[in-house]
Amino acid sequence: MNGKKLAIVIGILIGSQLCGPVAHAHQRDYLVNQPYYTAKKGEFEVEFYNDMNLPEMDNDDTYSSKHQIEVEYGITDHLQAAFYEVYTWDRAEDWSRDEFKVEGKYRFAEPGQLPLDIALYGEYANPNGSRETHSDDVETKLILSKDIGVWNFTANLIAERAINENAEWDLEYTAGVNYAVTPRTRLGLELQQSLGDSDSFHADSTQPAYIIPGIYMNILPNVRILVGPAFGLTRASDDIQFKSLVEVEF
Repeated sequence: MNGKKLAIVIGILIGSQLCGPVAHAHQRDYLVNQPYYTAKKGEFEVEFYNDMNLPEMDNDDTYSSKHQIEVEYGITDHLQAAFYEVYTWDRAEDWSRDEFKVEGKYRFAEPGQLPLDIALYGEYANPNGSRETHSDDVETKLILSKDIGVWNFTANLIAERAINENAEWDLEYTAGVNYAVTPRTRLGLELQQSLGDSDSFHADSTQPAYIIPGIYMNILPNVRILVGPAFGLTRASDDIQFKSLVEVEF
């Protein structure tokens, strides 16, 4: 097969993946926003998250990475449970098991039945380490979403606190918009910002904030890949983070 024919074959294969039918279940459309949708009853989903963090671009001693494996299960069509394992790497400590987490998410209706799609999310995290230096955490999210034609708008209002010590709630939000370029491919833009704790609520340059463009694509009917860089917007942020997520449905 000559080069021209090979290029045609590759183009046809790529086009069939980009423009073919959408996967049967709705898959994830954001890198940091928790989506409105849940796994269908009896359905398993596995997600692999990978973050490469570059706090100082010109100093590779500061580089680190975070890797998360999540298994989701649809208890009902509106209620989902999940289990996470999280591992980290940096130059000082090499690889370490960072924490495990369990999650529950409930959505109140089918998409579009209400003026605004609403879901509630709760998470318990158990960091790996001594109780003297680590504390279990709980995190809650109010998920708001709206589809308008080929556009989706999603926001998460987030509160997190340590439960083994006297701590305030840490507040954060994420917001995103994405656009369906083809039935299989979406382009998106997200914003993530910390807001301090409930005692000293504020949003300024002392809080981490990121803007995250991304592309989200089904490479197979039940396999989705999401990739994008997160650019730090404040001096408290990493210079850049490279994020990727692979989702597989069963």
